[in-house]
Amino acid sequence: MNVALAAGLLMTAGVMPVGSIIPEPDDFRLQSIHKAAGEQNWPFVAERGMLGCVEMLGKRVVYFIPGDEMERAYNIDINLLAMSVANLGITNVLAPYEDSAQLLYRLVPFVSMGQRLCDQEPGSFVTEPEL
Repeated sequence: MNVALAAGLLMTAGVMPVGSIIPEPDDFRLQSIHKAAGEQNWPFVAERGMLGCVEMLGKRVVYFIPGDEMERAYNIDINLLAMSVANLGITNVLAPYEDSAQLLYRLVPFVSMGQRLCDQEPGSFVTEPEL
């Protein structure tokens, strides 16, 4: 049985809340981030944006939302294959990189920070780079 079908059956039976499968807007935690002056390893094209974290299927999922565009979120992950599948068709978010090692080197700090963001209460908005 595929996972989506099983999750749908569990939600229908009242065993699993909908929010653990399909996050609602209040489930996200957000933090504003920006490129520091002279920063060489900033992984994104946009010089500022938001990190977002939400728990889905028991896993912390981290997003980068470029600039002020709250309608487009880009999944960031250390699993580059999963990240590329999740972002299929979304371009012009990542700054040019030479190879996957360089991309990971740039992304890991933001993925880690985003996962720590999930320790906050759902609906939290962190304005300072405290994580």
